[in-house]
Amino acid sequence: MEDDLALRRKRRFYLGLFILTFIIACCAVCILSKPRSILGKLDYNAVVIDISKGGYRVAPELACSNETFDEMIARLRPHAAINGAYYGHDRKPLGDIVCRGKVVCRGFQRQGIGFTSNGKIRFIERKPNHHIDWTGCCSGLACGPRLLRDGKIDINLHRDGFGSAAGKVTAPRCSVGATKDGKLILCVVNDSITLQTLSEAMLALGAVDAVNLDGGSMCALYGNGRCLVEPLQPMSNILAVYKIK
Repeated sequence: MEDDLALRRKRRFYLGLFILTFIIACCAVCILSKPRSILGKLDYNAVVIDISKGGYRVAPELACSNETFDEMIARLRPHAAINGAYYGHDRKPLGDIVCRGKVVCRGFQRQGIGFTSNGKIRFIERKPNHHIDWTGCCSGLACGPRLLRDGKIDINLHRDGFGSAAGKVTAPRCSVGATKDGKLILCVVNDSITLQTLSEAMLALGAVDAVNLDGGSMCALYGNGRCLVEPLQPMSNILAVYKIK
């Protein structure tokens, strides 16, 4: 009896996952908001945007002094946005920030996500004793650790400059990823979870590559005219998506 119940639950989960994947594949812009359920009862918000066909520009943006997420959204008026790279006590980003083809902040984070002028998404890894090579990218930022690579979970804390304890920490999480056909996924998981669970969530949303972003009390997400997740502190930087007129 228990085996039959487990089998029915498994079938319902994969049916739901199939429907979710189909919806994402058909939408140019798809907002997935709580109280949706994924991987059991995981509470999340996600924005999926097809930037591969043009019509969008993706770029990191730096906050003004003590600027809140709502104030950044009002000032910048993006189509979608998510919290970005880690920052220090002075609120300067700890990872690279690339705007309009120029590195405006140079940091030490090893995993970067870049965007080309023709809507391509690139995941770039900093080699030891080198800077990230942003050649060909007009914008991008670095954070980490890497979550997914080529459709598989690829968490290597030592490689990406994190201590082993980072793998056990649970917190609300932010991630940015890409599907096989070039859609951009911005995701915030509202529950306190590990990096492993975040990776599984991004896989379930259809991502084949993904990077962890700053999370915890800084989790923030905006899409299609409304704030989906409100952060608890002023911002340092965000990753914004703009519609090109």
